[in-house]
Amino acid sequence: MEPRDRDNAPGVRRLPNEVDKLFLEMLRGERTPRYGRTAFRPNADVYYDKRENKVVVRLELPGIDPNTVSIEVDANHLRVSGIRVDERHPDAVYQQMEIVYGRFERTVMLPPGVDNGKASANYDSGYLEIVLPVKPRPARRRIRISTQDEAERREER
Repeated sequence: MEPRDRDNAPGVRRLPNEVDKLFLEMLRGERTPRYGRTAFRPNADVYYDKRENKVVVRLELPGIDPNTVSIEVDANHLRVSGIRVDERHPDAVYQQMEIVYGRFERTVMLPPGVDNGKASANYDSGYLEIVLPVKPRPARRRIRISTQDEAERREER
């Protein structure tokens, strides 16, 4: 019997490289694994602007059409999803390809008190910025404690 030719199983030879790539992607946190529902997870900055009393969520989304993006917000979470269309040229032969195309999704937790009814979004120069005003805190007030005697006196009048 002759030993099997290694060229009969090219997928097996690539497996260690694919596993290495998958672990690097997870460690860097740059994207979700390719077998998931989305192709990538965009980078995001989330911060509170004290001066203007608002929460700002800024996502890095170069090369997308803002009309293909969906933004959903509830009391605790902001979810941004969409698609970056692959506009590769059919005659191109790529030497290197690092830009991820396809569906994306990013969910961020929101701090308590955001006024999601007044949220706004703007896309400029590859960044999607979502602004969520924070509701003013209710003023502290003192509550007077009444007694049974006071209630009876009011009834007598």
